[in-house]
Amino acid sequence: MKPDAQRGGNNTGRRGFSLRRLRRIQQQKRSEVGICTKYTLFFENFILLFVGLACMALGTYILALKKKKVNDALDFFLDPACDMCLAGSAIFLLSFFGCTGALRENTVFLKIFYYSLSLFLLLEVAVAVLFFLSYYQDDVRNALFPEDTFRKAIVSYRSDRDMQDLIDSLQQSLGCCGMSDNEKGYEDWNANEYFNCTLGNQSPEKCSVPPSCCKMEAGAQINLNCGGNIYTWNNGQRTVSDTRKIYTKGCLMALGDWVNQNALILGGVLLGVLLPQIFIICMARNLLDMIRAQKRKWQR
Repeated sequence: MKPDAQRGGNNTGRRGFSLRRLRRIQQQKRSEVGICTKYTLFFENFILLFVGLACMALGTYILALKKKKVNDALDFFLDPACDMCLAGSAIFLLSFFGCTGALRENTVFLKIFYYSLSLFLLLEVAVAVLFFLSYYQDDVRNALFPEDTFRKAIVSYRSDRDMQDLIDSLQQSLGCCGMSDNEKGYEDWNANEYFNCTLGNQSPEKCSVPPSCCKMEAGAQINLNCGGNIYTWNNGQRTVSDTRKIYTKGCLMALGDWVNQNALILGGVLLGVLLPQIFIICMARNLLDMIRAQKRKWQR
C-alpha cells in the first residue's frame, strides 16, 4: 500500500505542476494589446484617411478648374480651395500614421501620431483662447487681425472672384461694410480703384460701395444700385451723402460683436471639436502602453 500511496502522491504533484505550467504558458501567449482599442483607433483613422484624401482631391480640382494663382499668404489663407487642400493634407498625413501604427502596432508611427495630434490640440486651444481674448485686449486683436492686411483684400475685390465672394459673404452675414474695426468701415472702399471717390475716376461704381453692404430684408432681392453715390462732391469737397441704406461698421468690429453675442454657442462648438481629439489621443497613448507591455513580456 505504501508504494501505491507514494505513487499517487507523485501523480498529484505532477498534475498540479502541469496545470501551473499550462496557466503560465497561457498567460504568456495572451497579448497585452487590447483588440477593441487597436481596431477602434484603426477604423477611426481609416475613415479620416479617405476624408483627408477627398478634401485634397476636391481642393486641387477647384484650384485647377479656376486656374488660381497664389501671390501671397493672404491669397492662400483666404481662399477656401487652398484651405481645403491644406486641411486635407494634414488630416491625410495624421490619419495615415495613426491607421498604420494601430494596425501594425508600430510604436514609431503611433508616437508621431500621438505627439502631432497633441501639438495640434494645444495649438487649437491657444488659438481659441487668443480669439476670445482679442475682443477684450486691443494688442491681441491687432496681432491676430491686422487691419492693413485685411484692407489688401478690398484692393483685389474685383480682380479676384474668390476674394469677392468671400467679402460679399462676410458683409452680408455679419451686417458690415469694409474690413476696419470701427464704425466707418465703409470708407475702406475708397482704397479700391473701382469704388474710390476721386474726380479722375471714370468707373461707373465710383463713390459707391458693393451691393453686399446694403441692408436687406429676409428673402428680398439685392438692389445692385443701393450702394451707389454714397459720396458726393460739393465745391471740390467730398462729403457723405446718405448711409441709411448700407451697413456702416467694419467687419472686424461686427465680428467682435457677433463673438460677444454667441460666446456660449462657440464654446459648445469648440468642446465638440476638442473632445473627440482628446479621446483619440488617450486611445493612442493607451495603445502605446499596451505595446510596450507586450514587448517587455517577450523580453522576459
